[in-house]
Amino acid sequence: MRSPLPILLLLGALVPLLPQRAHAAELCSETLSTAAQTQCLLAALKDRDRELDQALARVAQEAQQVPGPTFQTLWRENLKGFYRTTVDPRQQAEAFRAQRRAVCAYAKSVGFQGTGYGISTTRCELALTQALLQELRP
Repeated sequence: MRSPLPILLLLGALVPLLPQRAHAAELCSETLSTAAQTQCLLAALKDRDRELDQALARVAQEAQQVPGPTFQTLWRENLKGFYRTTVDPRQQAEAFRAQRRAVCAYAKSVGFQGTGYGISTTRCELALTQALLQELRP
């Protein structure tokens, strides 16, 4: 059975992509050259990925501090069973990045509009990462 994560990410991303796209545009103006935009977006994505690593580590640490076995069991079973991932924040981040790439490539391919494949998919990846970071904020 395939993991439902790509579908969930795509569905969850549809609504937040519009305001997040504006955020990515503020970071890296579309008036920049293609090469400059690409470099800017890749740097921004790298920064967001660092933030994501820290946020996932914080969530895992907080979850481990919850007293009693009930939450720990539900948390582990939900992550491992439903989402087919792990409680290890580093592995969660890698799984998210892989799914994020797949979802953004799929979205660009379905749209099949214009050029700028790399720029478009990187903006999408930034938006998805930003949406997840918002969910992980304390």
